[in-house]
Amino acid sequence: MAKPAPFSGSAEDCNGFILQCSLVLEMQPHLYPDDHSKVAFIISQLDGKALRWAEPLWTSKSPIVLSLSSFISHFKEVFGKPAWNSTIGERLCQLKQGVMSVSDYALQFRTLAAASGWNEPALITTYQGLDPLVRLHLAAYEESIGLEKFIQLSIRFTTRMQLCLEEHQGQPVFPSILRQPESVSHPEPANKPMQIENSRLSSVERQRRLTQNLCIYCGRAGLYISEYSIRPVRPMSLRSSILGQLET
Repeated sequence: MAKPAPFSGSAEDCNGFILQCSLVLEMQPHLYPDDHSKVAFIISQLDGKALRWAEPLWTSKSPIVLSLSSFISHFKEVFGKPAWNSTIGERLCQLKQGVMSVSDYALQFRTLAAASGWNEPALITTYQGLDPLVRLHLAAYEESIGLEKFIQLSIRFTTRMQLCLEEHQGQPVFPSILRQPESVSHPEPANKPMQIENSRLSSVERQRRLTQNLCIYCGRAGLYISEYSIRPVRPMSLRSSILGQLET
């Protein structure tokens, strides 16, 4: 079994180092049969300021090095962090995904969550530092599914979204049907035909134009139906309208 990396006194690595040493001692009991030999193994993996701390304890044959539990307890007091402190809660609340992947964000969140001592509802509420699009996806789920399910869903959604983006690289992500239609303006015709149906003459005006031999359409003199180059769009309706006016 591989030995742990040398420990130089980093508080962040303290618990992990002790865990790795404990695994080696547990898996190879024939090599380290008593507490004294087990403490010797741990000291042999120290470096830097951690080694300088242990050196006088070993050379002076301190009682601490004769008991594994006493040595580990004192070791954690010197190099470890408190089991809980307010900074863990602050870091949980302030943790943001930013440029990290969702997997990296989830790993940091799980690490802090394990040390926080918070219950699951509080952790679910705090799992909010994700990209807005991922949070929008998670909003469709109830909190009763649990924190671990929330984390798995966020990772799976991001993975699928990334695959979709790669698949449609160089193409619009959203279908063109979602775009707003462009307004099309229709130009007015140069010579707009007269719409007699929409502006019927009063009986007085109609009689005046007939009496004075004026055009029944525009009221000008000397114009007849055959002289209009542009006829109305609906000739049958227009003809009926004209005949109706002439007959009255």
